[in-house]
Amino acid sequence: MPRCSTRYRNNRRENPLIRVGIIGTGFIADSHAGAIAGSPRTTLTAIHDRAPEAAQRFISRWGGVAMPDAEALISSAEVDAVIVCTPNDTHVDLAMTACRHGKHVLIEKPIALEPVSARAMTDAFAAAGLVFQAGHVHRHTDLGRAVQDCITSGALGTIEAIRIAITGGWIWPGWQGWVLDHQRSGGHALHNGVHLYDLASWWLHSPIVKASALGQQLTSGRLAIDDALVATLVAESGASAICEISRGERPRATALFEVVVQGSAGSLVRAWSSDGGVAFTDEASGPLAAAFNDPFRLQLDSWADAILDGRPVNPSLSDAVQSVAVADAVTRAARSNRVEEVAR
Repeated sequence: MPRCSTRYRNNRRENPLIRVGIIGTGFIADSHAGAIAGSPRTTLTAIHDRAPEAAQRFISRWGGVAMPDAEALISSAEVDAVIVCTPNDTHVDLAMTACRHGKHVLIEKPIALEPVSARAMTDAFAAAGLVFQAGHVHRHTDLGRAVQDCITSGALGTIEAIRIAITGGWIWPGWQGWVLDHQRSGGHALHNGVHLYDLASWWLHSPIVKASALGQQLTSGRLAIDDALVATLVAESGASAICEISRGERPRATALFEVVVQGSAGSLVRAWSSDGGVAFTDEASGPLAAAFNDPFRLQLDSWADAILDGRPVNPSLSDAVQSVAVADAVTRAARSNRVEEVAR
């Protein structure tokens, strides 16, 4: 469990707000900035982006002061905690710099490109007594929490199998930039798949130990990474999860978000983007209502609770590392056409 920062524990009245700096102003940064603006416990004080004009556009909307580089933002006396919204291959270096400067971090998924560096990074934060929040925002969606609550209630009995599908046409008219570079993004199995592996392990209440996968380049042979993937995961409990991720469906407006959970006493079916779902048992069926909360705000609240009150983050550090390890096993399985073990 992360330890509460001594500064906040002893000086809550003098420091009522967590002063946050954001590195990287791509589209996901707007979601984080909106969450900060809506929270009574955080304020945005500093921004850095490698493109100064992008930083200024961001500041004109959300406030804060532009910093000349990431090191300047992290070391600033006006920054208590850092949100990292940069390409995946930069995450570890930026997080470790923040750790050396005694700053808490919320880092976008995936936290690292491979499990060894992910584990070393989270171990460093734990040893320093700093809060490390992995940006697995789907845990904080109404869907994610409703499914978890239903499973935890025991209404479905022992969970035996899960299917999670996220398929759509987001690739069109064409992917661009660092996401297409496997060396920078980690590829489709990591960059896009990591959300699903994390949900599968969380809902199964058991770590994933084996993976098999089929990766395909369906939309364009020039892509350097797969745009479609089906992974079968096996948990330590013996339960399984099928994760389907595609970005190249036609037409571009196509979007399917679906969850199926099968238990010994019942099943749950829910479309991700709907306002509800249904849980079935032998005795009855019932709806799962949605509350339409902002998942980025709930994720920020989890981070702030850990910083100010010493509460555990969600996901835990071990869960954050495991999602990267599962992605690594899925990537290896797609290449080898064999079942691969997940690194422990």
